[in-house]
Amino acid sequence: MAATLNLLTKRSGSSRPTRRGGPGDAPEPASGGRTSRRRAEPRPPRRLPRFEPTMANLIAASLIGLTLLILAFGGFLLGASKLKASREQDVLYSQLTKSLGEATVPVSGAIPTGTPLGILEIPKIGVEQVFLEGSASEQTAVGPGLRHDSSLPGQAGLSVIVGRRATFGAPFADLDRLEPGDRIEVTTGQGEFTYVVDLVRTSDAAPTQIRKVDSRLTLVTSDPAITPNRTLTVSGVLQGEAQPKATGTATVAADAPGEGSSGHLVALLLWSQLLLLVALTVTWAATKVPGRALWIGAVPVLIALLWNVYTNLAFLLPNTL
Repeated sequence: MAATLNLLTKRSGSSRPTRRGGPGDAPEPASGGRTSRRRAEPRPPRRLPRFEPTMANLIAASLIGLTLLILAFGGFLLGASKLKASREQDVLYSQLTKSLGEATVPVSGAIPTGTPLGILEIPKIGVEQVFLEGSASEQTAVGPGLRHDSSLPGQAGLSVIVGRRATFGAPFADLDRLEPGDRIEVTTGQGEFTYVVDLVRTSDAAPTQIRKVDSRLTLVTSDPAITPNRTLTVSGVLQGEAQPKATGTATVAADAPGEGSSGHLVALLLWSQLLLLVALTVTWAATKVPGRALWIGAVPVLIALLWNVYTNLAFLLPNTL
């Protein structure tokens, strides 16, 4: 009997069915269950390195900003100033054409600085510019300028016109291409006059004898164009009879070729301080106001202030640059 019971017990144990996982049972973990949990966890967001306002970072940022401002000033001189001068020439040409038709262009007496006096044309190099009374930086930034102590072209005596070689439209950029025999034409309130070039020289050339004539026109600019260390002079003789001299007043130091105008130092300082104040205010506000709306309004203001700073700074440079 006992043997029968033992035999039944062994058979029942061996025939027990294997348990299978049901729908409610938890799945068995994969080999090394840690890998399964890692894939399920979300990755933490990447954090950008935080800017630390250390002394080295502040110095580096200042140097980068200064470099950008210098490069922008170079772009202003060689690019934006040309657009500025071209626009002012268009306005002056319209005014002068009207004044010539009405015979109201001044030709005698003390003429106010900055007054448009006539049209200077050099066919060989394609120059056609309205020239002004006075040859300081403020005048040559608009167009060629007649020295205050000079005779009006077409009148007896020496007429000296100073012009720029590289900036503000560079009307005298190709003045070195002129040769003896080339023509220079001038139109003033007294008519049209033609000068024939008889001398082209730089200030460091050997002295030469200049022929004395009743009326002579001399054009002066810098040489070389970008890094001037001397002046370039082109002189011509009037063809025909000269009108009596009726203009010419005492000159000023800023009229001399290669001189800058120190009268804009105060303006430069004030515009620079205003630019710095606005830049700091905008930078501070940008940390408080999110979005781009602040910069949309601030950028035009900063550009306008920078334009005035660069304009006044350019007036300190040589009037022939």
